[in-house]
Amino acid sequence: MLLTEGSSTKNQHTFLKYQQHRLIHIFDLFSEGVFHMGVDGSMTVYNPQFYDQFGFYHSTISYQDWLSIVHPIDRTKLEQRVKQHLEQESRVTTEYRVKRKNGQYCWILGTAVTKTDQGERFMVGSHRDISDQKKLNSFLHQAAFYDSASGMANTTKLLRDINDIKCHATSPQATLIYIQVEDIKSYLNHYGSDVIQHILHHMNRALSTLMHYDATLYRVRTDDFAILLRSSKNQTQLQALCHTILERYAQSAQEQGHLLGDKMNIGVYPNFSLEHDAAQILNIASRTCQYAEEKSDSRIEIYSGQTQQAVDRFFYIERGLKEALFQHSLSVKFQPIIEAKTGKVASFEALVRWRSPAFGEIYPDEFIPLAEKKGLITELGYQVFEQACRFISQYHAVHGVSTRININVSVLQLLNSNFPVNIKMMADAAGVAPSLIVLELTETVILDGNRHAIRQLNTLNEMGFQLSLDDFGAGLSSIYSFFDLPLDQIKIDRTMALKTLINPVSEQYLSFIIQLCHSKGMAVVIEGIENANMQQAFETMGVDYLQGYWFAKPLSFVTASRYTLLGILNRENNAVV
Repeated sequence: MLLTEGSSTKNQHTFLKYQQHRLIHIFDLFSEGVFHMGVDGSMTVYNPQFYDQFGFYHSTISYQDWLSIVHPIDRTKLEQRVKQHLEQESRVTTEYRVKRKNGQYCWILGTAVTKTDQGERFMVGSHRDISDQKKLNSFLHQAAFYDSASGMANTTKLLRDINDIKCHATSPQATLIYIQVEDIKSYLNHYGSDVIQHILHHMNRALSTLMHYDATLYRVRTDDFAILLRSSKNQTQLQALCHTILERYAQSAQEQGHLLGDKMNIGVYPNFSLEHDAAQILNIASRTCQYAEEKSDSRIEIYSGQTQQAVDRFFYIERGLKEALFQHSLSVKFQPIIEAKTGKVASFEALVRWRSPAFGEIYPDEFIPLAEKKGLITELGYQVFEQACRFISQYHAVHGVSTRININVSVLQLLNSNFPVNIKMMADAAGVAPSLIVLELTETVILDGNRHAIRQLNTLNEMGFQLSLDDFGAGLSSIYSFFDLPLDQIKIDRTMALKTLINPVSEQYLSFIIQLCHSKGMAVVIEGIENANMQQAFETMGVDYLQGYWFAKPLSFVTASRYTLLGILNRENNAVV
């Protein structure tokens, strides 16, 4: 009986050993390696095919043998993880590089768990080759954070890096420099993508000076680049750095004989605020760069002090103009134009004004060019025209007499095919005769020689509107060129008028123009009259109309409605606006 039981037990052990041997071969079906490791560092590995690639041909190796082929950079980290894991019974995963027997490294994902059985502590786990996944992740990371054409970090990476700085910084120390190369997009259209390679070459040479800085270069857009400086620099240092970049860029372009894209503008946001989000920080640097392009002779602007105020004001105007037009919050003031011979009010010039709660008075030379650039000038012009017509009606109601109104018209308004018909309808709706409306045009109409604009002028003249050439003498127009236009009036530029008071030749020239205009049936207006001497001098020359602060500043709607001959007889009251 005992022999029988012993034989049975032996047979069971033999069967189990047989089954275990068969089960081990199942691991050969998998692409992963499986291991068992004791606390003494002895490892039993399964799936020989997996471990053969690392030069292990036996099922038993030591932990130190495995560590010896781990990448030196990853080795310490793996040792710390294994030591910590042997003390805990939890699942852990670790990614690290291991050298194959051919000398190349592959990425391994190690997954293991520590167990205790009959007082014996051991670790079991698996090794999986994740090199392809790592390559894919690297590709996706490159595509997400780097520009494919230049290899530079892109906007997404810049925003991420700014956020990283914000998370770890305790005070503002980093600086963002924004660089824009001029007219690259137009060059691309004409000369193709080779231009970009030239630009990148010059840019890399220009930024070689950054080798001594903790800085990263980014390509934000086709023609825009950014530099993130992680250390604090004062304004003198930043100015010097930016000048060096400009000089080296221009020098590189000249040396290579490239005249395309040889100019750049730079905006700097120094020690940027940690309260702004990354997009705001980039936006401020970009705006400062744009301000440098449009307003700065040096092509470099640093967002600080007066420049910060100027940049904020500039972009408030850019953002706020559309809303101001939508809300009808722009106002119109009216400056009298006086008949020189009688001193009576002959007309008023409608002057648009914009007062901002944040920035106070915003002047026309700040927002009119922007309105033209942004396509808002037509709507702005119609709003001014409407208020001007309303003023004429009000003036007639108060005084029982009609007065004319001078309204500035942009060439862009004139090029709108519907412009003549639209303003005629507006004048008719207000009960104002077109003959009471003087449309003031700039010399651009003459210089451009636009046939459509000239046809529009003829149409307006036929409708009964009066036409005036504004700021004559400020540009390059010939004194004869405007006689081909249906003009009723010209307004002499203030600078030209002032010269006639101190320069006899200029006086003779103006007298000649006045006589020539009169011979053609045109009236002459002088702007900028500031004192009695100027009034007397131009009256003597035979000027028809006078305008300026000597008679009145631009007046509010209500004040201008009450303004008559009595207004100019008591000039002490002219401060009321």
